[in-house]
Amino acid sequence: MSTYVFSVYHSEAREALKNNQEHPHISMRWATPCRFAIEADNSREAEHCIMEKYPREKGFVTKRLN
Repeated sequence: MSTYVFSVYHSEAREALKNNQEHPHISMRWATPCRFAIEADNSREAEHCIMEKYPREKGFVTKRLN
């Protein structure tokens, strides 16, 4: 197994922060990228895991850092 690191933020929370507002339902901690380390057999499996937990359809933006 290898460790894959991802950066995750929420696009709506980030937009609210830019406008000096707070998102009504999303914690503002999601406005800035949070780092997550995923243990997986390969990069595809790691990406699937992070996307399942933080789906694009719900406003999350993920980027693999390594």
